Amino acid sequence: MCASSNFEKQLLSVLDDAAKKLNLSNYSVNLNLTANKGDGFLGEFYKVSITDNETNLTHHLVIKRAPTEAVRRTQDEIEEIYRNEIFFYTEVYPAFKQFEKEQHMCEAFDSIPEFVTCCKEPGRELLVFKDITKAGFELREKNLLLDDQHTRYIFKTYGHFHAISFCMKEQDCEKFETLTKSLKNIWLLFAKRKAFRETLAKISEKVCESLDPIKDSKIVEKYQNYKNNCTEIFEKSGHYEGKYSGIIHGDCWSNNMMFKYQEPAKSKLVDMNLLDFQLFTTGTPVYDLSYFFYTGGSKKLFDKLEDYLDIYHASFCKTAINLGCDPRKLLPRKVLSEEWRKYAKYGMILAFVLTKIKLTSKEDHIAMVENADKQKSVDEDVDAGETFMQVKYDEELFKERVRDILLHMYEIDAL
Repeated sequence: MCASSNFEKQLLSVLDDAAKKLNLSNYSVNLNLTANKGDGFLGEFYKVSITDNETNLTHHLVIKRAPTEAVRRTQDEIEEIYRNEIFFYTEVYPAFKQFEKEQHMCEAFDSIPEFVTCCKEPGRELLVFKDITKAGFELREKNLLLDDQHTRYIFKTYGHFHAISFCMKEQDCEKFETLTKSLKNIWLLFAKRKAFRETLAKISEKVCESLDPIKDSKIVEKYQNYKNNCTEIFEKSGHYEGKYSGIIHGDCWSNNMMFKYQEPAKSKLVDMNLLDFQLFTTGTPVYDLSYFFYTGGSKKLFDKLEDYLDIYHASFCKTAINLGCDPRKLLPRKVLSEEWRKYAKYGMILAFVLTKIKLTSKEDHIAMVENADKQKSVDEDVDAGETFMQVKYDEELFKERVRDILLHMYEIDAL
């Protein structure tokens, strides 16, 4: 039987389970086997629908499929990533919802698409979700910078999300330990790989070109250490040494967020959802916040960092109080600023890579990944960093954006 037939057979089996979860017994399935590959290329996406033949109600679903190519599965930690994500949707998020319910939370966290079912079998991993585009959610163009409205909303959303695990850690430490004891920071697994290290080395050189040797001389001096030690600095900043940790999203760039706007002009943001928990782990909230802020912000927004941290902390405190905890003990406000100066290098370095990706067309990025995989399968000496930097992108805009990040980090004494 050919691979496509095997895949269709697997899909139908998973959708049969999805129908049971949706309480359907008499139904029909509409399959579209044309994959939509995401920019991160850690999965393929398919849209399907299941119609209740008795009521004519149609359920629109999205299926996320793990890459099956052996080279990619090894290089990109695919088995670890999908095990991680399936664990989040089947164990962690249900535990969050149960915890909020037990604490009689009146505004429970619901900013994650509804998970339906999955296939855990290594090499055949699938996840099935409700299609939230049917409810009006949409991705922003990845090359767009955030505005104040979106930035406030994201900080507020992460405040609620992070507070749940902080409170669980305080009130039900055994449950928290059960959910987190096996978690790894997969970004740090990537950092052990030659391809990732080569990419950081090349991108750190390119970032240096954004600085004026005269006008930016003090930043250039501070940045010199990154040119030769970018991976080491990233790894060090990714090892959290404090006591203010909880469960974090882990992969916070714009393609992992969808937004809903008020009709008809769509001028007002009214809701958002966080997507893709493949890289979720534990750590300081600064990892999530600096990652999304520096991959999507501008100098105008960076200058208002403390205001946004106030918004985040107010949301965190509101949730913590509603869950019966003292937020002043869980996460003091001053700790956020202190830990930003210590750990925001993590988000900054990821932003260097993601800014390049965001300024590369989706088609060019996918082609780059596919070509790199082909080269790696026959030539282990291929420099992944060279391959990454050769893909065309808006170099001037890249320099402008990364310089803004460096200038801000220097100004707050975090570089």
